[in-house]
Amino acid sequence: MITGDNPQAFANNITLFDRRKGSGESIWEIKQKIGFFSPELYQYFPLHTIAVHAVLSGMYDTIGLFKQVSAANRNNALHWMEIFNIAAESHLPLFQLSPVQQRMCLVARAMIKCPSMLILDEPCNGFDQPQKEWLKKLVDTIGYNSKTTLIFVSHYPYEIPGCVNQYLVLNQGQQV
Repeated sequence: MITGDNPQAFANNITLFDRRKGSGESIWEIKQKIGFFSPELYQYFPLHTIAVHAVLSGMYDTIGLFKQVSAANRNNALHWMEIFNIAAESHLPLFQLSPVQQRMCLVARAMIKCPSMLILDEPCNGFDQPQKEWLKKLVDTIGYNSKTTLIFVSHYPYEIPGCVNQYLVLNQGQQV
């Protein structure tokens, strides 16, 4: 509902970025301020999407890259890929990357524009323990040193970064 991809977002009283949802803003104005990762995101990309293009698409809130990009934006994407240790794979199609590398590309995609709100839906899924710890440290760096609001979804409390200071715990769909 936050990202506007659900019709219920307009049927409920939701305020985002100090503006009531459905008050005339475009979906693109909302998406400009949000970085989003979900495990299902990969399946929406065209089969031969190049890894660096997948990361760059986060700048434009598209699934795939459909415009020319500046050298600065390309360098920014490569910088994020270096942070995620996947820069060497930047020229490969996503389908040639391991599932963990695909995930890292799409988490980098969520972070590339340094959004006001960062939504990470189960970003550690498929990561080994050192990768989980590394991602937690990266998210903590962002959470402690920026004004980014973080929504971090996990089934496992040990995956939640230390910068998270409010929790919503659900059990069988009910808040506990």
